[in-house]
Amino acid sequence: MITRAVILFALCGMTVLLCQFSPASKGGGDAGVPPELPMVAGGFVGESEEPGERERELLPADTIIVKRAYRTPGRPFDQRDLAHASLVIAGNDSRSIHRPEVCLDGQGWTITDSRVREISLLSGEILRVRDLAIEREVLLGDGTKLPLRAHYVYWFVGGDVSTPSNLERQLISLRDSVLHNVNHRWAYPSVMARVTDNLTPRQSGERVRDDEETVKMILSLIRSLAPRLQKDSVRDP
Repeated sequence: MITRAVILFALCGMTVLLCQFSPASKGGGDAGVPPELPMVAGGFVGESEEPGERERELLPADTIIVKRAYRTPGRPFDQRDLAHASLVIAGNDSRSIHRPEVCLDGQGWTITDSRVREISLLSGEILRVRDLAIEREVLLGDGTKLPLRAHYVYWFVGGDVSTPSNLERQLISLRDSVLHNVNHRWAYPSVMARVTDNLTPRQSGERVRDDEETVKMILSLIRSLAPRLQKDSVRDP
């Protein structure tokens, strides 16, 4: 018990000294991503979307939100793909960036699976992203209820670092603030698409895709988006 108390006291003392003698953190400055989503990404063409009122209400006023709906044009509707991309860039208030799982739960989605996936970029770099399998019930026009499934894929980008983990993002912020006098202005890009294998093409306006095909489509879009989103090459944490 005494040993634990001594260790705890020593850790507290070190923390106080670090806070006392470390230089003031640099301001957030420029974000690690430009505040835009490209109109064309691979075989997809993006149409601008406005952030929802609820998003604007929940996030601080200086948060930057950019959204596009990406479609594969020039195909019959039963061969088309659709994915919704979003980019959130923090302002001065750190509440702008948070675990997307919280918002999804508030929107009525249930998370059925969470895993990290790796994307090989054309540059040879590996981008690690988090893939959330989500589900909720929807009411069709004929009054029947149907489980709607989707995949929500996201990652966090700092000044020169990228991570699929919110906990890791917070630890990076603490480390770089104390050791390197850097205050990351974080952003998080995300892409969401429905799984359509329980819908007809006329119901969804898209081709029939199972989970594996939907994830493959999302990762393909991210492979085209990532080099345009991140200003510089990013390092592993």
